[in-house]
Amino acid sequence: MTSQAEINKLAERYPFVDEELEQLIRCHSALCDIKNTDSFLTKIALSSPYSYFFLPGNEMRRRIEIVEGRILPEGFGSCLRAAMSVDLFVDCANEGQDLSLERFLEGVADCGQRGHKEALRVIWDCCSYLAGFADALKPSLIVDLCYRLAFAADVTISPEADAKSIIEKLESERDGACLSLEKSLAQFGKTDLIDKQNFMTWAELMVPQLSSTLSTFVHNLLFHTKWTRHHLNFVPFEYPKLDHMSSIFVGRHCSNLFALALTSPLMGGKWHNLYSFEYHGNSMNRLQYSILGFSGPSVMVIETEQGHILGAFLNTTWKKSKEFYGDSNAFIFQLHPTLAVFNPTGNETNFVHLLDGLGFGGTKDMPRLYIPASMEACNAGVMDKTFREGDLLPGDALEKFDIKSLEVWAVGGDDVIRNGLKARGDWRALTDSTIYQARVIKDKSSLVKDINLLDTSLYKHLSEARGRAEFRVDEKHGGYVLDRSQ
Repeated sequence: MTSQAEINKLAERYPFVDEELEQLIRCHSALCDIKNTDSFLTKIALSSPYSYFFLPGNEMRRRIEIVEGRILPEGFGSCLRAAMSVDLFVDCANEGQDLSLERFLEGVADCGQRGHKEALRVIWDCCSYLAGFADALKPSLIVDLCYRLAFAADVTISPEADAKSIIEKLESERDGACLSLEKSLAQFGKTDLIDKQNFMTWAELMVPQLSSTLSTFVHNLLFHTKWTRHHLNFVPFEYPKLDHMSSIFVGRHCSNLFALALTSPLMGGKWHNLYSFEYHGNSMNRLQYSILGFSGPSVMVIETEQGHILGAFLNTTWKKSKEFYGDSNAFIFQLHPTLAVFNPTGNETNFVHLLDGLGFGGTKDMPRLYIPASMEACNAGVMDKTFREGDLLPGDALEKFDIKSLEVWAVGGDDVIRNGLKARGDWRALTDSTIYQARVIKDKSSLVKDINLLDTSLYKHLSEARGRAEFRVDEKHGGYVLDRSQ
């Protein structure tokens, strides 16, 4: 039995709170029980009291059987255990007497709490072990594992888990979800194989949420729904949940949501539709009305007539402006047929420009990505000074394209979306009030002055008549009258 003093000492060295350490110590004891013949993943899951509270009886055991037998690659549990044990830091630096326990704590921390680089290292090692300790791996192996981890993470905590429907969804969407990612990763290698350094570079540039597929899975196994979000050093992976039917993410493109969710921690969870061609109309005015005033993260997704998908992500307030605006959270991307994310270079800050048309990057005269007021003959360039160089459309496609469908979605979670919609409502109310006041104002002279009508020939007689003797005040009717008797 570990004392509170020992727990306090462990808490000084490992990124866990006391409650988490108590659970991890129980888990380690289960792993050390040689009489317990359960698998590595089953021991981890069943050692948590939360699993019995949220999933009574043998439900958690059944879930892990689905995860190990139907979702994750065969032998993944053993590979994960080995990957978590390779860090020799505890042997060299730590002062604990139970090196086995501390090595386990270090391994769990490497799966997420030590940061995404360590978690990516664990993902790579797992794939390497699955491939027979290979030094270079096929992109499909890495992408497929992360895709399956995202599914497995959800299965371990979902209120209901029907094995048949889960497997059908997994297999039906697997190719669409993984192909654009596999093509993207393959471009970072010199052959059809990828090495560890190229994998790490690709994940940093293109899919910063990739490591969270592993982190979320391990955390769900250990702590179930007991999230200490204030203490997490990673953003849990969540599959996007659209609140409105999409005309882009359907059929073969439905699974592209997985790839897009990996590009930013704000892409997971609820998506609220702000605008779509099909429901709001193919018009720049309708597009602007739908998005202006919304404050918060949003993603614009475009499907071209050729079937390519591209778009842009912003975390700012939509407004009409003669100048560029936005911040360094913005990026533009190609989603299909290959995922490519173009983050800011830091050289320019021309993130977004919305006036008659909508542009991203580049200059006012030539934006990198541009949708004109007509919403026809749009442009997707290869380079500019604001965003990293690369193809927004496939290399064999022209830079000009026509829109088949365009959608704008609010993202970032329920609270963020709610606040953004309130900001849009306030902006609309202010705009409507301003227009109404301009219509009903009684003293029009200020408006007339504003539009310089007093300087036109229409009111020229006022200055010419003022001071002439034959003009006098008409007290009965108001104004002036010409006294013809003089």
